[in-house]
Amino acid sequence: MFAYILLALAVILGAFYRFHRLDRWDMNGDEAIAWAAAIKPTLHRVSATFWRIENGGKFPLFDFALHGWVRLFGDSLFALRALSAAMGTLAIVLMFVAVREICRALGAETCAAAGEVAGAFAALFYALNLTIVASDRTAREFPLLTVVELAQIIFLVRAQRRATWTNYLGIAIFTALMLPINYTASFLLAAEALWLGGVLVGAWAGSARARELAIFRPGFAVIAGIALLAPVLPRIFISSRAAVEQSAVDWIKLQPASWPYTVLRDVAGRPALFRILVALMLFGVWRQWRSGRLAAGFLAAWMLGPLLAVYLVTYLIQPMEFPRYVLIAFVGMFAFAGFGAGGVRSTALRIAIAVMVIHYSVPLIRNWQRGLRDGAWREATALADQSAAGGLIAVWPSINLNVVRFYLPPARRADAIGVDRKCGAPPVAILSGRGVISDKEIAMAEACYPRVLARLQLIEVRGR
Repeated sequence: MFAYILLALAVILGAFYRFHRLDRWDMNGDEAIAWAAAIKPTLHRVSATFWRIENGGKFPLFDFALHGWVRLFGDSLFALRALSAAMGTLAIVLMFVAVREICRALGAETCAAAGEVAGAFAALFYALNLTIVASDRTAREFPLLTVVELAQIIFLVRAQRRATWTNYLGIAIFTALMLPINYTASFLLAAEALWLGGVLVGAWAGSARARELAIFRPGFAVIAGIALLAPVLPRIFISSRAAVEQSAVDWIKLQPASWPYTVLRDVAGRPALFRILVALMLFGVWRQWRSGRLAAGFLAAWMLGPLLAVYLVTYLIQPMEFPRYVLIAFVGMFAFAGFGAGGVRSTALRIAIAVMVIHYSVPLIRNWQRGLRDGAWREATALADQSAAGGLIAVWPSINLNVVRFYLPPARRADAIGVDRKCGAPPVAILSGRGVISDKEIAMAEACYPRVLARLQLIEVRGR
């Protein structure tokens, strides 16, 4: 009963902070890219727009989903973000299911009995984490990706204990779905390869519990899911290579060697929360060492595998150490901490842990929601539209072109044009990106449009 009460609390709080004042902040450039594709009249046009304006390494599954969502609920900012908020709320429930299934499939009787409490705590940690909440309030693909990844994990651990075609089919389908949503899903596959390899070594070393788990058939199901993508993989690889060659990810800089640790520490939000999570993980390993050793091993691989994969990509190919790309590792940390909380037998201590997590997490979310994070695009666009007097509006840099088009009246959207590294014909320009784009580009924009009409949050409206 305690587990389901805690889960209900996690869902209620998580849904509230994902949907509350969802349109308070103006749209950002990343969201505008998704909007520009989703509003096209057909899926074919959605796909064509996606490949024209989006970075490589993806397939427009999220844009297809958002297209259908927009047709049902419109393209207001609240509606656009509501899809992500709904996916984030669904992920809270799937988090509970995933941790419960890990304990049941990979743990002995004692660990399995604690699985529901562990899953409920993991759901609470996930529901109230500021980084996750911020992601779930943004019209991007990452909440959908997390839902699909959690579903794939559920079927994978089930298949290791119960060899049914349903489980194998679930692995293949959700593997085939998660990889095209965003290339960062491959980091989860790296974690699962680490896990399956560790179980295989354990089985060869004579571990009776490791020998009870299926290894090759779940692995082949993952490979089958990848094989289902054969028709689209060449295009994804070509676009990924083009994105690297065109410096689309050059803004990601090499981080210190301690990055895997610091990114986990920082995502907790507060040092006290991080200490609670670490203490629970260590307690869970100690408490469940006999009955839940394999479950702890899977959770450790889930948390660390994506970080190690990003580390290797960074030093062998291209810097990729960016928190958003390892969200699934953060989810693994919350799952691991929930596993530890599940080992706490005292109801009073369980309540105390839940109260501490809520006490430290909720003020962070509320303070974050009160602040202004993104540019004042609505105000800047209205001012530029008025100043242009029916003429063209330049957007500098052009990556934010679709944000301006979103806030313009539909009849005027084609009058906003992107300009980079050159002076355009429009009489008015909206300039953003100070501190992001080069000083040379800023100086060129200022020379082209020397007259400042308004300085707003992160944005300037300038005229000739």
